[in-house]
Amino acid sequence: MDAGPGLTSRRKAQTAREIAQVASELFATQGVAGVTAAEIAATAGVSLRTFYRYFATKEDAVAPILEIGAARWQSAFAEASGDLATAIPGIIADQLTPSSAEEGEALAGMRPLLRALAEDRELRAVWDRVNHESELRLTELVLERGGDRFDARLLAAAATESIRIGLEEWAAGDASLDGDGSPASLAVRAFEALAPSDPGRRLVV
Repeated sequence: MDAGPGLTSRRKAQTAREIAQVASELFATQGVAGVTAAEIAATAGVSLRTFYRYFATKEDAVAPILEIGAARWQSAFAEASGDLATAIPGIIADQLTPSSAEEGEALAGMRPLLRALAEDRELRAVWDRVNHESELRLTELVLERGGDRFDARLLAAAATESIRIGLEEWAAGDASLDGDGSPASLAVRAFEALAPSDPGRRLVV
């Protein structure tokens, strides 16, 4: 019996995540410049042709890891009730504070990738694309609650940039995953500085 389209999609997504995990680990241990697409494919147990069916470049291979975090953040944003500008700092803190050892390992694994952004333009482009797509999605989520598109874009941009800045600044230092200097604390500080301050722009459900 042939697999249905849903099962096929899930299998493809799982394969993409497995390749992404391998790419992330290799980048972390060898540096982005020291890794080839062929090495990623071989380590992941797929052919180079299969690799290129999923990803255009070696840097693209880590996109699924970065997108998982964005998807979780968007889901939490969509489920928030009340005043979004008030709720977002709590959402940021929850999403960037690991609740399990696995989540902690996943977040810690992003540090070498984020540190490599300054030296690898292709990797930076992937990171920028993920953040831009997340911002667009957040804008739509805000608009679903009603309100002006301009104001929705301001709030979505502040939220997205706060996460990005928090993660990048944490990665640049040696702080742990909690407490001062953690991704959560830095991102919350960033949002408090960037968020629209006009109460008339607050959007509620």
